[in-house]
Amino acid sequence: MKYKITRQQCQNNISGVCPQCGGTLEPIETVDNAGNPTFWCGCLKCCQFSNGIDQKVYTIAKALVEDCHYRHYSHIRVEDGDSEDTKRYKTETQIGGACNIVNDVIRIYKKIHKERFQQSKEE
Repeated sequence: MKYKITRQQCQNNISGVCPQCGGTLEPIETVDNAGNPTFWCGCLKCCQFSNGIDQKVYTIAKALVEDCHYRHYSHIRVEDGDSEDTKRYKTETQIGGACNIVNDVIRIYKKIHKERFQQSKEE
């Protein structure tokens, strides 16, 4: 059987932890949209496909959601009647969304810091 993406190629693409739950990512055997056998990076714990997120980004995003009550998706709210599984899913979804914001903030910070460093170097 010829895979579009081999297990090793997939493994090489994994970079960090699951942005939803912080779990370990691994190659998962599946088929692509054309029905070809392939491997995709994913988390078996929360059933998400992802190449991963830096552990520090995940930790910051999790703190924003759990400690600062940040909601990336305003339409997703944990309700009193939600089961524990549903509460966990909703919280992990918010953390996954927050990872995108944290990544953007870090990228912008690095760009600004680099520009300031170069300006001070030129002076």
